[in-house]
Amino acid sequence: METKIFSKCGMRCDLCLLYRPNVEKEDRREEICNVYRKMMPGFEPDASTIICDGCANQDENAVLFDKNCKARNCVIEKGHIHCGYCDNYPCDIFPAEPSHEEIVHKVEVEKLWTWEDEKLMEAYACKKNMDEFRRNRT
Repeated sequence: METKIFSKCGMRCDLCLLYRPNVEKEDRREEICNVYRKMMPGFEPDASTIICDGCANQDENAVLFDKNCKARNCVIEKGHIHCGYCDNYPCDIFPAEPSHEEIVHKVEVEKLWTWEDEKLMEAYACKKNMDEFRRNRT
């Protein structure tokens, strides 16, 4: 059985190619950085330095992907483990994600990225992850 490790906003750290334990097992940061560059023009991550300890990490020296994440701060303030436990989920600060239709358009029409790229982004599908968590929780 897989152990799911969720970030505060619902990313799957256990699937994230930037999550330090995954990098230590198999460093695939260059792959995900290339995908980020395609999907987020102007974002130029350095694969040799980008890494994340996971926003659930309690160490004050933990390296976080986004130290100023509004969702993370909100979850901590409310005392939840992650957004999936919040009565206000999904709220206006929950991370925006492209719809399935938008993804199909980007891949098949605009050809901005590939289905393989999209598969590498699976860890970052916060809404999908949190919706699944909430369905399985009740």
